[in-house]
Amino acid sequence: MIPRGAKRRIATVVAIYLLPVLFLCGVGAYHLYTTGWSFVAWGGMAACFLLAYGLGWYWTRKGGSGILPKPNFDDPLPYWTDRDKAAWQAVEKYAADAKPIALTDFDDPNALNRYADEAQTLALTVARHYKPAAADPFGHLTLPEILTAFELAAADLGRRVDEYVPGSHLITLNNIRRVKQATDWYETGRNVYWLASAVMNPLKAAAQVIATKGGLQSAFDQIQKNVLHWFHLSYIHEMGRYFIELNSGRLRVGATKYRELMAAHQVPPVLSEEDAAKRNAAAEPPVAESPRVTVAIVGPVKAGKSSLVNAALGDTKAAVDVGPLTAATTRYDLNQAGLPPLTFLDTVGFGVNGPGEADIANAVDAVRRADVVVLAVPARSAARAPEVEFLTRIRAEFAARPELRMPPVLVALTQIDHLTPAMEWTPPYDWRAGARPKEVSIREATAAAKEAFGDGVADVVPVCTASGRVLNVRDDLLPEIADRLDHARGVSLLRALHIDAAVHRTKKVLGQVYSAGREALRAVLSDRKPPGG
Repeated sequence: MIPRGAKRRIATVVAIYLLPVLFLCGVGAYHLYTTGWSFVAWGGMAACFLLAYGLGWYWTRKGGSGILPKPNFDDPLPYWTDRDKAAWQAVEKYAADAKPIALTDFDDPNALNRYADEAQTLALTVARHYKPAAADPFGHLTLPEILTAFELAAADLGRRVDEYVPGSHLITLNNIRRVKQATDWYETGRNVYWLASAVMNPLKAAAQVIATKGGLQSAFDQIQKNVLHWFHLSYIHEMGRYFIELNSGRLRVGATKYRELMAAHQVPPVLSEEDAAKRNAAAEPPVAESPRVTVAIVGPVKAGKSSLVNAALGDTKAAVDVGPLTAATTRYDLNQAGLPPLTFLDTVGFGVNGPGEADIANAVDAVRRADVVVLAVPARSAARAPEVEFLTRIRAEFAARPELRMPPVLVALTQIDHLTPAMEWTPPYDWRAGARPKEVSIREATAAAKEAFGDGVADVVPVCTASGRVLNVRDDLLPEIADRLDHARGVSLLRALHIDAAVHRTKKVLGQVYSAGREALRAVLSDRKPPGG
């Protein structure tokens, strides 16, 4: 605390420092009055005040963009599950119902307690979307997870405030309280000035009161409220976002690993061959490589799954990495300009009588590793029951793990060259609008497959994978996979977050036991060490 004598000395120095400024203001005002320039000077100042008022009024009252940009929290994050999206709706409702915070609230030394109370209430609201019977917001969570959530939320909110609020890195809470006190003193002095002016010039004093109360003061109040409201909304949404990440189990990996995985699963731009050549010619630094997109090829036996992979690989087959992933799954890696790096998982397929337990186990293992699923089914097969049952069981597997998202499913309608007229094959075929018999057959078969699978699949793509008759694989199917990148990245990110936490859980416990034992042993040895030894 500053001693009282020191405060008086500081006040004296400040007053002496300001006296020349006040003297020049008085001399300047007198000079403007005697030379007749008062109207011009005051007119210009009034015009600036009116412009400031107009902008403040528009930005804070008339639905403009605001003094500060609206926090970008309109949509859930793309990788969130349905359960996460429901929790986000609760966060948005909480933000909409939250009582605004005023500058006067900071007069209380315990003003920040309200933020802590709001965080606890919001945390319980989110927790009950994941644990309906939760009695408190954090009882079902570990301490490292909780600390990670607050660390990430604080870092993001700090960056947001630092970016958009000028001088925020210099202003303390005591500064805010002093501003409030100075504002009160200024208003008291201004009222005294108006009272004195009313005696000398009533019309001028009345005009000043009306302009200030109805104009500038109102605009400044709105700007102040806008800034505080922006911070309040940002706080609620940032905390709500990380409470969702916390309760979903995605913060078990810790803050550092979480940031690494989030950065690794972004979608850098994919360059075409022409753009890549231009970049290389200009010697520009390379674009960060896109994470691989894993595509599981599943379906019944003899549906042409391996032929489909071969058709997708095309002339690059000799250059790809090929290797068995499991006894029933083979991996192929494809790198091609204009597409993200792709990894195909070619499975053996299930029997004609439906998926057996061994087939399901193999397919589920492949789908769990996948970001996109391609279900290959023969175009001429009338019965879709085995494939529908297969998808139903796959969905049940993911329904049992709501923290994960099921990959998007594309149906590859294979063997379209066998459709009537079976002997005809004169591509290209405009199967979407063409009138030739083969085009009509392909269109009808595609429509029938869409009806059979319903909303359970993202789309149905007719393809031919026979040697010498490859059609629609690279032109239609691969672009359809690329169009699902956002969904695929979300699937991959969630899988990475949960798998990383599970894989490293035992290792982390062993490391903690080792560290604790080492410190305990060091303490014992230190106690037994003789003095001066």
